Amino acid sequence: RAQKSIRRADVVLMFFDATQTISQVDKHLVEEIHKRQKPCIFVVNKWDRGLKAEMTAEKWGDYLLRTFATMPHVPVAFLTAIDGKNIRPVINLAQAVLKQARERVPTARLNEVVRTAVQQNPPPMRRNKRPKVYFATQVAIEPPTIVLKCNDPRLFDNPWKRYLLSVLRDELPFQEVPLRVYYRKRERDDE
Repeated sequence: RAQKSIRRADVVLMFFDATQTISQVDKHLVEEIHKRQKPCIFVVNKWDRGLKAEMTAEKWGDYLLRTFATMPHVPVAFLTAIDGKNIRPVINLAQAVLKQARERVPTARLNEVVRTAVQQNPPPMRRNKRPKVYFATQVAIEPPTIVLKCNDPRLFDNPWKRYLLSVLRDELPFQEVPLRVYYRKRERDDE
């Protein structure tokens, strides 16, 4: 049922118990969220008990980041459901995350960001060729999907792709949602 709910959800609230360690089931569910590229919020529940056990938000945030290193963009919220503490901010955060997932960026702005990123840190040469990005365009939302037309997608190495993804997150309104970036060879028709 949880997997079916993940597939249907606009935003997934992944709950963790502040008094427990992260289980294998939790890891499996987060893997499913990541695979489906769903916007997500990590919600740490029973926060009142976590505070009594001298747990801090920073420690829990670090624990989640270490455990789910493939999802550093996911926001973390803390609440105590039994007495309704911090529920409204979590709902507001879910609405903000959904808005990010549905955001469209003008092509001109996207190309400006990509051009600046390439100028500040050009992709390294490979196979005696310089990787070139000709233009970028956003082709979809939920999740935001960006296509980069380039001379040869195989020339871009993974560290540079991670760098560009980081720049896109920092400069565009996609800080807390999954972001797809595809590198495609420019065809004559694209010119």
